[in-house]
Amino acid sequence: MLKGFLTLSIIVTISFSTVAQIVNIDKRRTKNPNKGFQGDINLGLNFVHTNTDLIQVSSRFKLQYNDNDNTYLFSSDIGYSRVDNENNVNNGGLMFKYNYWVPDKIIIAEAFYQYSYNRIKKLQHRHILGGGPRFNIADRDKFKLFLVAYTIYLNELFEHDTYQRRKSLVKFSSMLSMDWQMAENAKFSHTTYYEPDYSDPADFRIWSESRLNFKITKKFAFDLFVRFDYDNLVPPDVDPLFYTINNSFTLKF
Repeated sequence: MLKGFLTLSIIVTISFSTVAQIVNIDKRRTKNPNKGFQGDINLGLNFVHTNTDLIQVSSRFKLQYNDNDNTYLFSSDIGYSRVDNENNVNNGGLMFKYNYWVPDKIIIAEAFYQYSYNRIKKLQHRHILGGGPRFNIADRDKFKLFLVAYTIYLNELFEHDTYQRRKSLVKFSSMLSMDWQMAENAKFSHTTYYEPDYSDPADFRIWSESRLNFKITKKFAFDLFVRFDYDNLVPPDVDPLFYTINNSFTLKF
């Protein structure tokens, strides 16, 4: 019990002391145009399929600041899991993202830094520094569609027993994203990333996220979240396909 309490304390401490997050925080950008600080805290219960099935409690913190045409977004994620009767802090990350809203908002300039790790995937660390334009293809009240083209610097290390794969390079990443306001209290969002290494065709990643949100009250909501993450080049004994199903409640402030 003491071990579990200490682990949970570490999770809570990290979630509130680090102001940022992992791939993909795009859907966490608050659409409220009001200036100043906005944020939310999210606690959830997940079922995750990796090399084994596990139950995971997740903790997420987001803080955003709007100032005229500038948006600053900080976010953090920590995963607390139970696998084979053992508790592990096994994945997490942090991110800072900056947006500059070009007049008419047809193009939005973005820049970001991201740090992440995942012990289940044998990922010891991943640092990403990047930026690029966001193109608004459709921007209506009930439907939005946009395309992002990033240039990124990637530094990552996969390590497991006698296996080690270290990469440090500049590459490209593209994203297609949409939002659909189905009803006054229901919204569907989807995002798909494609990240190839053109110097090594066998190394590419695709991940896709879908979220269905139901507002219960103005500040209280329920989320159903599904994510598929495919990495074509992984360490031995690691499944290339990961998927996550998350049911959670969110309180906004």
